[in-house]
Amino acid sequence: MKKIAILITLLIFGTVANAKDSITLLNTGSKSGSYAVQMTTLSKDLSNTFNVDLKIPGDYCSAAQMIDKIKGPLLVPFANDFEAIGKAGMGCDILTFEPKQVVRYDSTAFAICSMNGSNDAFMKDSVRVGHSLPATVFQRQIQAINDSFGAKLSPVPYEGSGNTKTALYNGEVDYVLLSIKHGRDIMKNGGKCHYEFSNDANSDLVALGTLDKSNKQFIAGYDGVWLAYNMTDDQIENLRSIISGIHNDPSSGMYSYTNGGKNLKVYFDLSSAEIVYRWKSSVANLQE
Repeated sequence: MKKIAILITLLIFGTVANAKDSITLLNTGSKSGSYAVQMTTLSKDLSNTFNVDLKIPGDYCSAAQMIDKIKGPLLVPFANDFEAIGKAGMGCDILTFEPKQVVRYDSTAFAICSMNGSNDAFMKDSVRVGHSLPATVFQRQIQAINDSFGAKLSPVPYEGSGNTKTALYNGEVDYVLLSIKHGRDIMKNGGKCHYEFSNDANSDLVALGTLDKSNKQFIAGYDGVWLAYNMTDDQIENLRSIISGIHNDPSSGMYSYTNGGKNLKVYFDLSSAEIVYRWKSSVANLQE
């Protein structure tokens, strides 16, 4: 009778009926970059459904070492630039994953932006270009512009895209190489964007890939996968459905961050073949 009374009490107060599952969000980027912002935002959006443990160690190598130590359901963002430098023997080992682990796939092009620069000045003047880490990836893209157009660009690395934007606002650098999402933030703050690392002739920026079609490094950007660990196929599918709903909810933080999908192309329904092709292509475009 005592056990029955306890069970009735729990049901009345909702402890059993409303018990939440737990999930860990492990950020692999810096503490100030886009992944940190996204994981923090997602942790809030998921808080009504899960007990969320948000971990932001501050760099990819530290995060990668933590993955095997976390035993419960885990969501980890992984970017193509991490894999590109890993395959080059720099940084940390790459993460191997199966397409079924991919909860979300996203893609955004690199852009060149400034506060008061111009397209012509960027190509002709000796200017400092701020960028985030991994340094080798962005320095390679900057060198490609020097090689193709005779520009005189000097790369300046910063830890995280947030710090890179701050350096631009403070006048430490003349231009920055960041994702177009951050470029739109710069434009909102009175700046402008000039070039895009794509071959999109319909872009509102000048697509570098149309200026020199022979240089494959001018089609480049961030591709990212959100990887599920320690979860069954059904749990992954459920999480994918929940996060997809969050992205389509105008009242969510992720909807605001992506500007309803305008700042960041997000995919939840790619086939395994599409995931593999897009991922391998995006990594190859960041390699020499």
